[in-house]
Amino acid sequence: MKAIMKLEELTTVEHLSHFLQGTQAVAFSVSSDKDKRYRWLQRELVRFDYLSLNKPDKGIVIRYLLK
Repeated sequence: MKAIMKLEELTTVEHLSHFLQGTQAVAFSVSSDKDKRYRWLQRELVRFDYLSLNKPDKGIVIRYLLK
């Protein structure tokens, strides 16, 4: 079975938590362009309003970013 998911569908910290609890392996491709990587990180931090999150939710976002 192959599931296809767009990361844009992860819109809340709760969605991220469920995604991270999944049992299937996930492969991400990482851009070799440093600027693109930083722009993506910034977009994700803004999208989840990282600065306003509580500590447990920040941990979930960080786990997602490190995957």
